[in-house]
Amino acid sequence: TEPPKPEAPAYDLTFTCKKCDNRSTHKVSKQGYHNGTVLITCPGCKNRHLIADHLKIFSDKRITLEDIMKEKGQVFRKGGLLPSGDVEFWDTGEVVTREPPG
Repeated sequence: TEPPKPEAPAYDLTFTCKKCDNRSTHKVSKQGYHNGTVLITCPGCKNRHLIADHLKIFSDKRITLEDIMKEKGQVFRKGGLLPSGDVEFWDTGEVVTREPPG
């Protein structure tokens, strides 16, 4: 048997649908987010949310969720999962590495 293929690098994206208030988490490949067009379907109301459009299918320019939210004056928070299991958020997008206590 073949060894399992390693998972492609991906982002975990959590958001609340503005249409139905359903909060959900989705895995988005980094390649798709930075180079392709990505739509996510809300599991609650089945509304489709544009996450990235580098292929200019829905927009005349390359755009990401960060750009869309910035244009609307909304906050886009980036964070990371620490080895301890805690989630840490940062404003600049920098990864902050901290040693676990003890």
